[in-house]
Amino acid sequence: MPTLEARGVELAWSERGEGQPVLLVHETGANGEVWESVADALAGEARAITYDRRGWGASSAPDGYRRTTVEEHSEDAAALLESADAAPAVIAGAGVGAVVALDLLLRRPDLVTGTLLIEPPILQLLPLATEALSEDRRRLEIAAAGGEDVIGLYLSGGLPTLGAEVSRLPAELTAAARERPGSVIAEMGVATGWRAPLPSLAAVERPSRVVTAPSTPPLVRDASAALADRLAGADAREVDSGQARPHLGAPGEVAALSLELSR
Repeated sequence: MPTLEARGVELAWSERGEGQPVLLVHETGANGEVWESVADALAGEARAITYDRRGWGASSAPDGYRRTTVEEHSEDAAALLESADAAPAVIAGAGVGAVVALDLLLRRPDLVTGTLLIEPPILQLLPLATEALSEDRRRLEIAAAGGEDVIGLYLSGGLPTLGAEVSRLPAELTAAARERPGSVIAEMGVATGWRAPLPSLAAVERPSRVVTAPSTPPLVRDASAALADRLAGADAREVDSGQARPHLGAPGEVAALSLELSR
């Protein structure tokens, strides 16, 4: 995989196919490989670009990496798009990757053709999520104080609100995530800490698809619906991916939705 030096880290990335660029942004606890089936489905009609976000896979992280922001990751994505001469692109993201895609849409619309937002965990859109988030934080504090395996608690779904995006990842991906505990800690709750410029949602001029599945956790489903209602040019779509996340269980449908945005 080629690498790109971006703001103090090395980002590993790859591409396949030709045509409209589609940048695929992975969730917490995974790396760019989670998009392989979608990228293969896209490659006949588009230029599919996958990469490992900072702290994951073959990409590096700063020394002492224990804290990050959505904005930091969206700036990395912008640097990759510009370096690869791939802008404007469709940005497809899952979990935190969907929030990165949305941040890029709001702050750098010149780089974006449209966004495909898979299960975006923007729980700050839901007043009722406050109590659930507080309960997860309390569990986290108790576990840390008691010397429990906090990383294991998060990756196993023991924090159903803060860790909603990892609960349906394959075991081999979460096993790899255990090798990057600093990255897990850095991203724990990062989506709910996003300083979202929410008033800007109604002024967006690019199209979006907000994607869920029947197996999407209820709070994330509600947050996705709330985002689709607020985001100008957004349509809510549901794909049947079984118990897997949409891009893992229904890669062909996700690729087709991405191509809709490229036309």
